[in-house]
Amino acid sequence: MLMASNGSWAAEETPGGDPNSQGECELTDRKREMLSRINEARSQARQCGNQHFAAVEPLTWNCTLEAAAEAHSKDMAENDYFSHTGPDGVGIQQRVSNRGYVWRAVGENIAAGQASAAAVVEGWLESPGHCGNIMNDAFTEMGMAKAETDDSGSTYPSYWTQVLAQPR
Repeated sequence: MLMASNGSWAAEETPGGDPNSQGECELTDRKREMLSRINEARSQARQCGNQHFAAVEPLTWNCTLEAAAEAHSKDMAENDYFSHTGPDGVGIQQRVSNRGYVWRAVGENIAAGQASAAAVVEGWLESPGHCGNIMNDAFTEMGMAKAETDDSGSTYPSYWTQVLAQPR
């Protein structure tokens, strides 16, 4: 069974640090593939459920958003759950703010069970809410990560998180 879920928020004021501080992270082949697949989708007008979206500008990779995505994917994998809210009650807004990212808009897509970035992005594009997050022109940056489980008793073998945002 493959799972996916989405969530997005916008706010007027969010505490945090420098939104331009992307930190140090290497853009690996896997990260380039994730970004490329998302930007390819954004480059074309598309229907997401009942909502039509025009083509939108490409996203840029943000290391802070990647770190938030990676931490959430690892937490879901290690604690065998699938949710936007961690066992500690923390959601995407607080996770991103806790990393020092000051955001104007923030959203998250999660998935579990898929083996490849292609399968995850394809699944998200077939889901109106996930597709809407991907096509949302309020988002200008993203980070994405996959965590694999070590436990054969886990519900899913892999967990994916995509964090989309626009800095303040």
